[in-house]
Amino acid sequence: MSDYRPVDVTTRVEIEQLISEMLYRLDHNQADTTWELYTEDGVSVGPMGDMDREKMKVWGAKRAAQTDIVGRHFIGAIRLVRAADAEDEVEGTVQYLTFRDSNEPQTEPASVGEFRERYRRVDGEWRFVRRQIVPLFGGAAAAAHAARLADRAEDRAGAAR
Repeated sequence: MSDYRPVDVTTRVEIEQLISEMLYRLDHNQADTTWELYTEDGVSVGPMGDMDREKMKVWGAKRAAQTDIVGRHFIGAIRLVRAADAEDEVEGTVQYLTFRDSNEPQTEPASVGEFRERYRRVDGEWRFVRRQIVPLFGGAAAAAHAARLADRAEDRAGAAR
C-alpha cells in the first residue's frame, strides 16, 4: 500500500516557505530566531544533538554570534504527504546539500542528506513539530562542525569569565 497522500498546492507553498525561512535564518546569522518556527512541543534531532525550543534558543544564540562561519544550504526533492494520524499535520522529506567555508575544499559539500520533518498548522500557520537532520554523505564533516561550534562556545565562555 502506498503512503502517498498528497497535499494541496496552498499547503505545499506554505510549508516550502517555512523550510526556506528556516534555511535563510541559518545561512544569514539569524539562528537565534529559528526556535520561533517550531511548535511549543517542537524538537530538532541530529548532529547538533536533540533540542527542544529552549535548547534551540541557547544553541541559536551561540551560532548567531559566530559570524565568521559562512554556510549555505541548497534543497530539492521536497516530498510532502498528509500525516495518516493527524488531520492538521504533514510529513516531509527534503534533500539537502550544505556548504561551509570551514570545509576543505570549500567547493565540496560539507554534508549531503535529508531533513525528515513533521509540520503542524498552529493558529493558521505551519510550524515544525519535528526536524531530523540525517547526513547521508559527509557525516564526519557534520560531526566535526558540531564539535567546532561547541569548542568555540566553550572558548568564549572561558574568556568571558
